[in-house]
Amino acid sequence: MNPMADLDIFMAVVKAGTIAGAARELSLAPVSVKKRLHRLERTMGVQLVKRVNRELALTEPGKELYHRLLVIFDDLGKAIASVSGTETDISGSLKVVSSLSIGKRRIEGLVLAFSRLHPRMVLQFHMEDKPVDFIRDGYDVAITVGPPTDSTMVARRLVINPAHVVAAPDYLRERPPLDSPADLKDHACLVLDAQGAFRDGWPLRGEGRQEIVKVTPSLITDDSEVLHQWLLDGLGVGISSDLEIRPDLDAGRLVKVMKGYRLPNMDFYIIYAGRKNLPSRTRIFVEFIEENIISS
Repeated sequence: MNPMADLDIFMAVVKAGTIAGAARELSLAPVSVKKRLHRLERTMGVQLVKRVNRELALTEPGKELYHRLLVIFDDLGKAIASVSGTETDISGSLKVVSSLSIGKRRIEGLVLAFSRLHPRMVLQFHMEDKPVDFIRDGYDVAITVGPPTDSTMVARRLVINPAHVVAAPDYLRERPPLDSPADLKDHACLVLDAQGAFRDGWPLRGEGRQEIVKVTPSLITDDSEVLHQWLLDGLGVGISSDLEIRPDLDAGRLVKVMKGYRLPNMDFYIIYAGRKNLPSRTRIFVEFIEENIISS
């Protein structure tokens, strides 16, 4: 059996994340999808997907096959466009996701400027603070806090972004002193549960050593803008980044606490697939963001 016949099954399973989802997308019975996927794995001699909780995830050979197929399909699209006379260096669609804080302040305007430069492009732009799953969600480029854990992706630092432990002056006025990590037990701690955030384990460095301080949250959010507003409203103490709160620090609406202690940076990275023959639309978009991010 020619394995090419079952590659559409493999791609559908990857994008849907489940056999049932792929079956719905392809209008096939789930048992048929499962049999053809297993047939492809037997033909290739490797396991391509594995079950994680209730969903399917790619193995390392599966990831390699997926990224190679993306290149092949992109080349196929270019060939069709060339023959039909519609070929252009910068066309097609591009799906981009950005963390909220840098998305609102820097990336949103750059996406608009890029779109005006390349009107043939169909650009989907999303902003969220959740972990990015490139394969499942179909993203081409992500701008997030911190580099990815997936070694198949390329990550290039865009913005150096220090992090601070802060609170509103009104909150601190009638509260116990907040000079050291031990003092945090007497305070309402606001926690960001998001991509690149420290959550309830705050890595504080001071006096020549770093310790992970386990805080007891009074409020938790997965949205950096919500955390920002909670801090301004005087609901507690929390960790936020320079990009998010610099105007508030300068105006005195928020102040740094535990000034003898430092946090790791919450630097922003631009992330994309680390494969050969990167589509020109992805490469040009990444270069545009890198060239213009500082002046934005």
